[in-house]
Amino acid sequence: MRKKASKVNVPAVASYGKAAFSVDSILNMEMGHFDEPLNRVETFREGLGKDAFESLKAVAGLDYNTLATVLEISAKTIQRKEVFDTIQSEKMFELAELYAMGIAYFGLEGFKNWMERPLFSIGNRKPLDLIDVSEGLDILKSEIMRLQHGIAI
Repeated sequence: MRKKASKVNVPAVASYGKAAFSVDSILNMEMGHFDEPLNRVETFREGLGKDAFESLKAVAGLDYNTLATVLEISAKTIQRKEVFDTIQSEKMFELAELYAMGIAYFGLEGFKNWMERPLFSIGNRKPLDLIDVSEGLDILKSEIMRLQHGIAI
């Protein structure tokens, strides 16, 4: 019996570009805005605006109460605020970094599901339970990097 040849289509050149969801796009900033560290410092000092917050909220699919906990202000204050202070802007940036990394690996819906599922590697906690603290965000970024590199838990 003769085997049927299988045809595999592989692109001749792999192209790498900015991810569909970069930190810049998640925070509704122009592409490359956050590439330079000093530019980030100035942006955080000036404060991210309401449009950056609303864009992050839409991508992350989080409600005002959850984001209020992360930013350590009330949900009512978030709704009134036009420009966020330095610390709140930094936290929004860190959260956007996590979401950009997670979406690049899992896809948008896959990452949202991953964030809501208890993980053995973090003590059977939901990743969403760790986003209110910078160390929690670092743990989650490390988890995603482990998955990207195929490191078993």
